[in-house]
This record gives sequence, structure tokens and C-alpha cells, in this order.
Amino acid sequence: MSDQPAPITDEMPEEWVTELVGHIEAGGHDIADAHESAVVIRLTPASRNVLATDDSDRLFVIGWADDGDIHWGLSIDGAHVPVLHALGGDCPSSIATRAHRVLTTGRPVPRDVRHAVPYAAVSKGCRCPAVYPCGGIVPDARCEEHGDRRSPAMEWHWEANCPPPTR
Repeated sequence: MSDQPAPITDEMPEEWVTELVGHIEAGGHDIADAHESAVVIRLTPASRNVLATDDSDRLFVIGWADDGDIHWGLSIDGAHVPVLHALGGDCPSSIATRAHRVLTTGRPVPRDVRHAVPYAAVSKGCRCPAVYPCGGIVPDARCEEHGDRRSPAMEWHWEANCPPPTR
């Protein structure tokens, strides 16, 4: 038995494709192609960095496999996905949320990481890494704005309890 999931070959209902694309675009991602077999997202430099992609991987593909599960993988052309990973989700909005999390954190489910949403707008000098989907930060000790303060004015929460995306 192999750990590799079944290939993406099954088809999503057309209504799901339309709704999934809407949620993904609302999350700020650029759709390269969408049809019943797969939804293809263009990788940004930030998402390529998070996913540690090869130079040739430019696309993020979401699709249903014969095993009935939803998977994702990286692709050069959007048609060939050599390695699949479980994405999960039981409706278009949860699939889009998981895809957004993979594209911004490298994993489809949250970790127990405590992070914050600053009350004041983050300046361009902020060195703290952004945390998604909430758009909050994990304070960096070297950040002049957030790291050297014992108690910066922020609303703290666990990643598992992230509020919906604000963008």
C-alpha cells in the first residue's frame, strides 16, 4: 500500500467549482484555471517561499481524487501533479479556507500557535511574520514596533480560533 493518494481524476460539481473559485479569489489568490477536474491557483512569491517550491512549480492545484477526498499539489502546467497531499474540507468554503492556509502557512490545518492582531496598523518597518488567515502577526523579538515590548497593544488568539480573513 502506498502513502500516495489516488490521482486527481474525479469531477467536482459545477456549482462547487464556481463557489470554490469565489472563495479563493475573495482570499486574494489568482485563479489560473477552473473546471470540474481541478481548480488551479497561480503561486505568488510568498506562497512559493512558504511551500519551498522548485523553480518550475508555479501552480497550486486542488482536485478530487478517485478515493473521494480532496487533494492539492504543485504543478508546472496545471495538468500534471506529481505529488498529492490531503487537503480535506467538506464544502467549497472549508476547502478554500484550507487552501488559503496551505498557501500562507504551508499546512491545511492550524497549529497551536498564539498570535496577535495589533490594534494599530502595522508600519512598513515591522519585521514580524504575518499569520493567516486572520492577517495577524507573531511578534519578532527584533521588531522595533512589537518585539521589544512586554505587552504590545494587540488582541491575542490561538491559530485554531482565527477570525475569518479580513482582506
